[in-house]
Amino acid sequence: MTDHRPLRVRTRRVTRDRALLYTLTPLGLFLFALGFIGSQTGFTVLPFDPHHIGTQVGGLVLAFVGLSHWK
Repeated sequence: MTDHRPLRVRTRRVTRDRALLYTLTPLGLFLFALGFIGSQTGFTVLPFDPHHIGTQVGGLVLAFVGLSHWK
């Protein structure tokens, strides 16, 4: 059986997945690393997050959302 969907639709979806994978994953890992390093050194990255928990959790969530688009 052949797939009758246009090629353009599949290409846009793959492009969107790749864009999310390549932007959200490094951004999430960077935020997590900033939060971890900040919690170890005492350097405050975000003024509303003095304990660095929000930065670390938010970074992990972004990284996992980005990795969920891996094909």
